[in-house]
Amino acid sequence: MKKLLILSFLLLLSCGAFAQKLDVKASLNNVFRYGNGKENNTISEYSKEYLENLGDARLKINDFVFGMRYEISDPIEYGNNFKGIRKRYLEYNNLSENVSIRIGDFWDIVSRGLTMNVFEDRGLAYDTGIDGVRVTYKRTFGEKNPIKTKAQILGGDITYTDFLNLKRTETYKVRDANFEISPLKNLNIGVNYVYANGSLMGNDLKTLTGLKAELPEGYMSLNYKNLNFFYSYAHKHVMTEANPLYPKNISAFGNGMYSSLSYSTSGLGVTLEYKNYRFDLVTPDQRDRTRPTKMLPFQNPPTGLKEHTSTLISRNPHVVDFNDEVGAQLDIVMAPSDKLSMNLNLGLASRHYEYQNTDITGWQYRWERINRYNSFLPSLREQLSPFWEAYFETEYYASEKFYAKVAVSRQNETIYKEEDPFTSEKVFTTTVPVELRYSLTKDYTLKIIFENQWAHNTTHATTPDYTSQFVALSLSRSPNLTLTMNTEFSSDKDDPTGKSSWYMGEVSYKVTSTQVVTASFGSEKGGLKCTNGICRYVYPFNGFRFTISSKF
Repeated sequence: MKKLLILSFLLLLSCGAFAQKLDVKASLNNVFRYGNGKENNTISEYSKEYLENLGDARLKINDFVFGMRYEISDPIEYGNNFKGIRKRYLEYNNLSENVSIRIGDFWDIVSRGLTMNVFEDRGLAYDTGIDGVRVTYKRTFGEKNPIKTKAQILGGDITYTDFLNLKRTETYKVRDANFEISPLKNLNIGVNYVYANGSLMGNDLKTLTGLKAELPEGYMSLNYKNLNFFYSYAHKHVMTEANPLYPKNISAFGNGMYSSLSYSTSGLGVTLEYKNYRFDLVTPDQRDRTRPTKMLPFQNPPTGLKEHTSTLISRNPHVVDFNDEVGAQLDIVMAPSDKLSMNLNLGLASRHYEYQNTDITGWQYRWERINRYNSFLPSLREQLSPFWEAYFETEYYASEKFYAKVAVSRQNETIYKEEDPFTSEKVFTTTVPVELRYSLTKDYTLKIIFENQWAHNTTHATTPDYTSQFVALSLSRSPNLTLTMNTEFSSDKDDPTGKSSWYMGEVSYKVTSTQVVTASFGSEKGGLKCTNGICRYVYPFNGFRFTISSKF
């Protein structure tokens, strides 16, 4: 079927090309990466080398686009080695007919991603791209009071490689139907429906669990003067087949809700977000990240948390549990003048319920949920693994030459262990990042970043209380050269590498307006890295890195 579709598409391409004047455009983006050094997996240090080259080519002929990625990742930095054509697609876009058709590989997001959000992040070895077909049609009815509509269907295969265990895979055949309508100028209403057949590999890397999933979703957005309101609700039903790991058929239900309310006016912006993710509420003994009833990899809702650029604040990110998490975030941006702006962010999240062991023999765990009437609200109760953050930042453009940014962040998180509460992990951090930038001359600019963090971690046996400092000094010459020196220090004697200091030097040179060469040498501390709520631990690295980014 797919071959027939591709042949039909190629025939359509040739007919369209010869029937009108050709408008041909071509582009190529290429990234070459090389690294060589030592990596530490917290147990031992070993040699680490990677060589990657990704070439993304795009050819546009009138309304038709052909694209492909040729990849050489041998060895790859994160993921499985690969040589050959990784991605390829054919696309037809006709603005006059409001039609778009794509055959091949693609990523997509529907609404805010509660039922469909597939993306790629090579830094995490994460890819949920779809290999299939996507058809989109848009049309506006009426002129005086126009009604805008959008309809989209997509289907294809997803082969998801577990980025935390590269030997474990999940495969899905996905079908998605989406419809949106704007009956009023400031109102948009949409529905989405996802149906999937899947096969999940268990932790034993042998047992496969078959499943069927249905995910309907409804959402709406409303704009009124300076206000914007968004609401989305999704339902999830997963039916699994019995196997040695799961001896009985399972029929599991879940749901998720996300909403935001924003207000903006001159010099002020306020956003309130609320999330209530209950895609798979299970007892503590069932919280296995490979269980078939979990949130599926082609889902990826908003995290409802602030994303930080600070190095030390990002060291201890909160890992969102989309299966069981309720939370809220308030973000306020103020600009009293053209030179001064401020940002206040408050966030809170927790699990919905706590559990108690009702087994009176003391030989096993028999968990019983303790219901609470206000489970739709996040709680600071320790048994619910709460996380909260308070962040304040101010930016000041003193003159054309001088810029300053100062912030303070407080984060508190508890990861509660029901089996043994005394081993629960509590992490409290207070961080003060400062950034100063000064233009020495018309061409030279000096930037200094200094961050200090005071931390407390109950799992650190030797130094539960410790401090960390990060200093970055950067000198840039416009428009092509940047020199950077990063240093980091920590009094944490429980660091798995046994080190207390890290140094990194980097040179970036813009050869042309479309070609940049970057080289670095030194040591990197490593730690958790997160994108869109997907997190993995990046091991410390000591060595050389080289990158060439080119656009043609």
